[in-house]
Amino acid sequence: MAFGSKSRNNKKTELLNEQKQVLSEASAWPVQEAYKALRTNLMFSLPGNESKVIGVTSALQHDGKSINAVNMAISFAQLGKKVVLVEADLRMPTVSKKLGCKSVPGLTDVLVGQNCLMDVTQSSKDYRMLSVIPAGNIPPDPTWLLQSAQMKTILKALRSAYDYIFVDLPPVMSVADAAILAPLLDGYVMVVRNEITEYRAVADSLDQLRLAKGKVIGFVYNDADISGGNKYYHSYYKKD
Repeated sequence: MAFGSKSRNNKKTELLNEQKQVLSEASAWPVQEAYKALRTNLMFSLPGNESKVIGVTSALQHDGKSINAVNMAISFAQLGKKVVLVEADLRMPTVSKKLGCKSVPGLTDVLVGQNCLMDVTQSSKDYRMLSVIPAGNIPPDPTWLLQSAQMKTILKALRSAYDYIFVDLPPVMSVADAAILAPLLDGYVMVVRNEITEYRAVADSLDQLRLAKGKVIGFVYNDADISGGNKYYHSYYKKD
């Protein structure tokens, strides 16, 4: 019983730490300003009034791409844009947990025809303009589902209903999923983690996305040291 209790406490602590990183009015001022700058640069990188689909990925795991996908979506929702966040990392989904949403049914259940899009789209309880589509039940072959015609149909439907669609994708170097969606995305944002992500991994990831004819519109430099040596959850946008 003691071991089970310790495990539950560790999971609860981990969840609380993840939720603390979610952007809110209580976030540190430098963090809020960083996401405002990121939002502005994204808007200028993808001009026009039509809906935008933005993939968020990284070279490897643990670079912070999912929390940045969450916070980018929140930042645009705070501006009054109608936003949906799609959890398309079907192997290691974490978005729904960070936002306190139900994890099933979700995207995979729509892709296999078990649910309709309306069934799986959740309204965020904390952000009025933000909707979330969780990953759903984990499939044996996520790549096959993501490259299906139904995925194209889903994103087309979302374009007609939302101003911005953010798609949380798996790391580029882990699986092919991020690259195969290139024809359906307006651009990628690559998350790079301070003192963790290796240059070679980033370079190889960019090569893979460009080979797939994907447009990399910028980078988020994550977990940087700022202002007097204090470490904040921080990001900024740099145009490629």
